[in-house]
Amino acid sequence: MTDQTQPGWVNKLFSKIRQMFRPEVPPKKTSSTGVTNASVGRLSSAFFDSDPERIAVYSDVEEMDDTVDEVATALDVLADNSVNSEDGTQGAFRIVFLKGETSLVEEVLKRTRWREKAYSIARDTLLYGDTFLQYVIDTKLRIVRLMYMPPNSMARNEDSSGLLLEGTKPGEAAFEQYEPGTNRRITWWYPWQIEHLRWNRSGSRAYGRSLLSTARTAWKKWQAMEEALVINWLTRAFARLLFILDVTGKTPSEAEGYIKAFATSLTTRNIASGVKGDAALSVVKDIYIGRAMHDMGGRLYPGQTDVKVLDTANSGFLNLNPIEYYQNKVLTALRVPKAHMGLERDINAKSTLQQQDRRFLRILRRIQALLSEAIEHTVKLQLALLGIDPDSIEFLVMWPTPSWADMLDESMATKSFAEADEILLDRGLVDDEFIQTRHLRMSPVEIARIKAAPKPKLLPKGE
Repeated sequence: MTDQTQPGWVNKLFSKIRQMFRPEVPPKKTSSTGVTNASVGRLSSAFFDSDPERIAVYSDVEEMDDTVDEVATALDVLADNSVNSEDGTQGAFRIVFLKGETSLVEEVLKRTRWREKAYSIARDTLLYGDTFLQYVIDTKLRIVRLMYMPPNSMARNEDSSGLLLEGTKPGEAAFEQYEPGTNRRITWWYPWQIEHLRWNRSGSRAYGRSLLSTARTAWKKWQAMEEALVINWLTRAFARLLFILDVTGKTPSEAEGYIKAFATSLTTRNIASGVKGDAALSVVKDIYIGRAMHDMGGRLYPGQTDVKVLDTANSGFLNLNPIEYYQNKVLTALRVPKAHMGLERDINAKSTLQQQDRRFLRILRRIQALLSEAIEHTVKLQLALLGIDPDSIEFLVMWPTPSWADMLDESMATKSFAEADEILLDRGLVDDEFIQTRHLRMSPVEIARIKAAPKPKLLPKGE
C-alpha cells in the first residue's frame, strides 16, 4: 500500500517516524531505537508544572502497597482474577479474529510480551491510576518492546479539547518525562509513542485516579490507631507494683531520700566486694510512695510498708471496633469482598455474597476492557507502521473466565441464548453466521471449518 492510498493520519505518522531515522544519525544509534528523541530531550531549563497532589497520591499508595497486607492482597486478587484463569491452564488472553486473520498480530504480542506483562500492568494501573508504556521500535518499524515509565516522572499535555499536543518544545509535546522532584526535562514523545492507561478517569481529568485515592485519609487514621494500640500493649499491658513505704517521723526531704534509696536497693545487686550492678525488677517502671503515722484522737495508728499490684487492664485494649471501621473503609475503596481475602467472619447471607460477587465481577470486567483497549492500540499501531490498514483486521481479545462459578452462570446463559436463537432462526430474523459471530464469537476460520465438515444426521424431535 503506497502513501497515496493510505489514510491521512497514517501518512502523518510515517512522516514523523522518518524524521527519527535521518541519515545524519550515527549508525550505532539506528540499529534499534526507543523513539524517545533523547537527542533533543536533555533540557535543564524546562519548566515542569507538576501536580503536587498527583505525586502525593503516588507516594501514599506506594507506601500502602508496601506496608498494608490487606492492600497488597486486594491488588493481587484483582490483577490475578482479571488476567488468569482459575485452573491456570489458559494464557492471559487469546485473540479471536473476525476478519483478516494474520500472523502479524501474534508476532507483535509475542515481541512485546503482552501476555506476560498483563498482570503487572493491571496491578500498577489500579495502584497508581496511571500506567505509561513506551513503544520501543526498531529500524524495521517493528514494535519490539513495551517499556515501563515511572508515573511520577511522566507528564501528559492536552489542549482545551482534551486532545494530545504534537509539539516538541517543553510543555508542547504529548508526553514528557521529568526528573522527579525537579524541572529537568529528560525527554519527550509524540502521541502514538506512549500508551497511557488511565483507571477511573473522569471526563475533565488528564490523568486516571488510583483505586486507593479515596482510602488515603482512612488509611492514615487506621495506621495511627494501630500504632497507638501497639504502644499501649507494650507499655501498659503488664502489672505494675505500688510500694507504700512508712515514713513516719521523717521530714519531707528525709522521706524523699528514703524512698529513692529503697527503690535503688531493689534494682541493685552486689557483683563483687565494693562493686554493684543494675538488676531490673520488672519490664515497666514501678511506683513508690511514702505513708506516715497519723494521730487520730490522740492515738497513733502504726504505719506499715505495703506492696500492691496495680491492675492495668484497659477495655481499650480489647475494643478493636474503631480499627475495623477504618479497615472496612479502605477495603471498600479496593472493591474486593472480604471473603476473597479470608477476612470475612459473618458470611451467612447467601444473597449478600452473590451481590458482592456480581459487583466484584464487574470490576474485573472493567479491568479486562481497559487492557483490551491497550492491546488493540498496540496491534493497530504495529499494522500502521508496516503500511497495513488497521481497519483491514478485526479481532476480539478474549479473557479467561474469572471462576468456575461464573462459567456455570455463562453456560446457563448460553443455553438460554440457544433457545432464543432457535426461535429467531425459525422466524427468519437471524442466520447461522449471525449467531456464530455475535453470540458464540467464532472466528471466520472456525466457521469455515464447521461449514466444510460433514453434517450429522439429526433425528426428528420426539424420537
